[in-house]
Amino acid sequence: MPQIIYGRHPVMAALRQPDTPLEEIIVAQGAGGHWLHEVKRLARAAGVRLRLAERAALDRVCGTPNHQGIAARRGSYVYRSLAELLDDLAILTEPALLVAADSLTDPMNLGNLCRSACAAGAHGLIIPKDRAAGVTPAVAKAAAGALEYLAVYRVTNLADCLARLKDAGLAIVGADAASRQTIYDTDLTQPLALVIGSEDKGLRPRVRKQCDLIVSIPMAAQEIGSLNAATSGAVALFEARRQRLMQQGEKGR
Repeated sequence: MPQIIYGRHPVMAALRQPDTPLEEIIVAQGAGGHWLHEVKRLARAAGVRLRLAERAALDRVCGTPNHQGIAARRGSYVYRSLAELLDDLAILTEPALLVAADSLTDPMNLGNLCRSACAAGAHGLIIPKDRAAGVTPAVAKAAAGALEYLAVYRVTNLADCLARLKDAGLAIVGADAASRQTIYDTDLTQPLALVIGSEDKGLRPRVRKQCDLIVSIPMAAQEIGSLNAATSGAVALFEARRQRLMQQGEKGR
């Protein structure tokens, strides 16, 4: 089924793809600004229809008034499979960096994690098929265009997927606020999959069992307890990026 995406960044990111998945763009009547000129230019270049609609109609199409005056219809989001993940890993020319979301159910958390993963240079994000948020319009809005560049792999069994990644040479690193080993004490330059637990229960037992290491983010204010899933993932991903940039700099000397 076609999917609605909304928000300026998601729509413009999709429009900029060489083979855009967009079928139609809908703009709220009265909307204007530099961004709209750019949308019209990109739509003409891509041959995508653009039409105006009353803002109330756009609210109904998106299911929310928080659409920034623009929405688009696109073909169904296409997830990548475990087999494709293993194939993609085989052709990487740098140490793999993946993030696995263990049953995140909040679309904002998943969308923000996608955005951070893309910004930190991750090679993909893995989600389980059942009892977890998938790629929805709300997720795409929170991801702010990152889903046009980040591969999302959806697997039937996350624990089994992590076992296959271990066989492929990746370290499996789980995040848990209770761990004594921190991300700053851990080598994140090796090929790895970072596993972020769900909002309420953290890492599930079978998923935790597949982890080679469990690490935490050191907190200055212990009263806070822990960060939310998306924020934890962002901090850990950018620590991995920092370590990898440091390693590249040392090799270049």
